[in-house]
Amino acid sequence: MRPQSFFRVISFLAFFGYLLVGSAQNLLSKTSHPKKENSTSTAKKSDSKQPKEDVVTSTVRWSDLSWTEVGTGFQEPTDIQFLPGQTSSMIILEKRGKIFLVNLENQSKQLIANFVGSVETRSEEGLLGLAFHPDFLKNKLFYLNVVSKESGKDQTMILEFEWNAERILGWNDRRRVLLRVDQPYSNHNAGQLAFGPDRKLYIGLGDGGAANDPYKNGQNPNTFLGSMLRIEPNLQAIAPAYTVPEDNPFRNTPNHLPEIYAYGFRNPWRYSFDSKTGELYVADVGQNLYEEIDLVKKGKNYGWNVKEGFHCFQSNPDCKKRTFEDPIYEYDHSVGRSITGGYVYRGKKLPILEGHYIFADFVSGRIWALHKEDTRKSQVKLISKTNFSISTFGQDPAGELYFADFQLGNIYRLAKKN
Repeated sequence: MRPQSFFRVISFLAFFGYLLVGSAQNLLSKTSHPKKENSTSTAKKSDSKQPKEDVVTSTVRWSDLSWTEVGTGFQEPTDIQFLPGQTSSMIILEKRGKIFLVNLENQSKQLIANFVGSVETRSEEGLLGLAFHPDFLKNKLFYLNVVSKESGKDQTMILEFEWNAERILGWNDRRRVLLRVDQPYSNHNAGQLAFGPDRKLYIGLGDGGAANDPYKNGQNPNTFLGSMLRIEPNLQAIAPAYTVPEDNPFRNTPNHLPEIYAYGFRNPWRYSFDSKTGELYVADVGQNLYEEIDLVKKGKNYGWNVKEGFHCFQSNPDCKKRTFEDPIYEYDHSVGRSITGGYVYRGKKLPILEGHYIFADFVSGRIWALHKEDTRKSQVKLISKTNFSISTFGQDPAGELYFADFQLGNIYRLAKKN
């Protein structure tokens, strides 16, 4: 472990402990936020001047945006979901292995599942993500992304469960295991799960951890690590647990795993689909200098560890020789050091945010809104500078957005100031 890891263990509470290995400036404490008011951000590769986080007026001004507390008392929340079709039934995952159902109308909290003791919780490992099957209202199936030592070694496991609010689900109540992926280190496990508009399950996996991608997993399409996977759970049979969609880009490509949809990621911790356009936004956590947002397309290579953001990583000689897909946005470590991806806002209560991708930084606590004009240029606006350690976002069926504070254990909804 490098000396820089001391900062991460302290300020990340042993969760995001290795996200940013490799930068001496990370020794700064979380409370020493940059004084700089403008994001050192890149809208397109050729820009030499960085755009400001500007404020625009409308019927709801940017300065009117705030948040309201909707839940408290959670321990290191890692994911926020909603029961399909129910705007008042919020699901909260805790890193240690618990799942809660929260009634937002009366603030009641019900324990739905308890996997404590079966979940590996070192560093960034834990219970990390949940997705409901597109036909959940009929089949009651949901899926979890969890790191466990069930097999005697650290593994990411994609598990299928059947929803049962009448009793507390345990580890052995799982219906089946869809996928196991060995994790060489306890960081860069990624964690999100999401069904796309195509009804396929997307699984983001980090490069396996440590620093600098020592096994070169990001550029190896013959491993699941460092990739976005796309599979279809097989509901009709016990084995195989899933099938590979016929239109996956590498289904018939030698030395490429057919499950891979795109690759070249460092740690795609949070990602989501725009509910209107179907576009896939991935926030990939950077290492030394840059955090990035990718608009992910099938078959593309997003560069890690040859590139970090728009830039060559450690003067890698392959950087100028090969073709990579650039991010749509990046920011440097003067304004944040660990990106937390969110959602494109499609709600009704905050019309100024319509069509903006909302994201944050776990270390600096800043929340931004990004508007994608095209694949080469983006505009970003600062919503707020908070003291929160924002670990995840959530989106309710009405399109309103929520976020979690990992340290305090509270849940908030983006809202207009009273």
